[in-house]
Amino acid sequence: MKSLHRKLRLLRYWTYFRSGHSVCLIFTISFLNFIVIQWRLLIEEIEPLKALFQHFYMFIIIFFVTYIPLATMIGWLYYKRGVVPVDQTVAAKASPWIQDLAKAILLLVEGKNEEVIELMKKWAGK
Repeated sequence: MKSLHRKLRLLRYWTYFRSGHSVCLIFTISFLNFIVIQWRLLIEEIEPLKALFQHFYMFIIIFFVTYIPLATMIGWLYYKRGVVPVDQTVAAKASPWIQDLAKAILLLVEGKNEEVIELMKKWAGK
């Protein structure tokens, strides 16, 4: 039993590591990398843009002022009217846990409490 707890703890730490790495650190590094590449390949190479953005800090300020609201609006559209609702519906239909939960709710409405308990026991982790 002790080895199972160690394994679960290691898996939990592995999940924390992946989240911190991919969501926070790599996202930040790739975002900064994207800004530097745009400066180097776009602004420094195109004369009208070079004249407009004479300093890197001005480019960063204008970039953030335009890019962040634009990315936020696109993300909102993607979540509200794009692929995300469809993805979530497909994922819910494929998830045995959600299927059992939906079935349990129907059984509760019908007053079949004992069947609900039996159905949900496998998800209780006991």
